[in-house]
Formats: sequence, structure tokens, C-alpha cells
Amino acid sequence: MIASVRLLALLAALAAALPQAAAAGSGAPTDATRLSHSPWLALRFEQGGAEVPLTAKDMLRSEVTLKRAPFSIVLPVRGTDDTYWIAAWRDDSIFAAAEPEARANPEPPVALPPYFLPGTGFADTAAGSGTLILGAEGHNHLYGLRLGPDYYRHVFNVSAIGGDDARGEWREDPVSATKGPLYLVAWFDEDGDDIMRHGEFEFLVLHFR
Repeated sequence: MIASVRLLALLAALAAALPQAAAAGSGAPTDATRLSHSPWLALRFEQGGAEVPLTAKDMLRSEVTLKRAPFSIVLPVRGTDDTYWIAAWRDDSIFAAAEPEARANPEPPVALPPYFLPGTGFADTAAGSGTLILGAEGHNHLYGLRLGPDYYRHVFNVSAIGGDDARGEWREDPVSATKGPLYLVAWFDEDGDDIMRHGEFEFLVLHFR
């Protein structure tokens, strides 16, 4: 009951903010549209030891503007075996692949998007290499030490962006060389049923300046 009330309050706050965002045009975000964390999974961004605010674009999509320097995504600690799935790509086609309209309905369940299918987690070191890997058919599988060495704080530190280039060859560049924007779909399977439901995922756009 309490969770439902909080969810309704959040939706109301976001709905009230969106008209003001439209009125503001292309100018700087207003206080009403700024978020300290993402609206569904409560993800936060930090850079240079300081939090970076997000901007609400709609009920599902938030955007953040970062410097071309290493940054961190801070993820809530929910339990002892938390796993976060983050797909990242160069355009917003991964948003459409998530089929958000269909997932707003409780039944029937919609199949997972291609980048979250079983076996699509990108290979990485046991404690994470600090690389955000791009791919429309795979994801960054964050669990255990990949969420950082601190048991009471989950953090994905990003110092490089990697992925296949136009020739299909692996390329990894420091964040300082990133052109952006980058498009992320984040998912936390809260009830552990392997179904990506509304309220368990969200869209993020990373701009760089």
C-alpha cells in the first residue's frame, strides 16, 4: 500500500513537471524538471565527487549531461544478490526494442528485448573493467564485484566506452573521446520472474560536453 502511494505521488510529480519542461523550450532545465535520481530505478550519476542532476523528459526517459571524463552510475542496494542489466547503444532504437507500450499492460507478458535475452551479457572481468560496452544485442551484466567492492554501495565506474566499430572490430576509447549521446536501457528484475515489467526498467540518455 505504501509503495503504491509513493508510486502515485511520483507519477503525479512527473506529470506536473512535464508541461513546465515544454514551456521552457530548449533552455536550461528548470527546477521542476530536475531529478536527483532516475524516477523508476533511482539511479544516480556522479562525476568528480559530485552528483550530476538528471532531467525528466517523460514518464520513462531521463537525460543527464556529463563532462567528457570518467563518471559513476550509483545503483540502489536492494538485497544480497542484486543484479542490474544495462544495455547501451548509439541511438534510441533500443528504446523501441523495449516495447514500453506493450509492457504497460499486465498481461500477456512481452518477450525480452534482444539485448536482455539469456546469454547476452557482455564478457568482462570479475570486478568490472570500467568499460561501458555498447551493443544493440547485448548488455552490461552488473552483479557481485562488478557493482563495486563496497557491500553497502553499488556503483558502476565508467572510464571508457567500448564496442564494435563500423567494420565489426572492437574499439575502446576513454570517455574523453566520446562523442555521444549514448542511449541506455536499465532493468532490475525486482520479482525475479525473468519478465521485464513496467516499473522495473527505464530509459536514460547521456549527453557529453
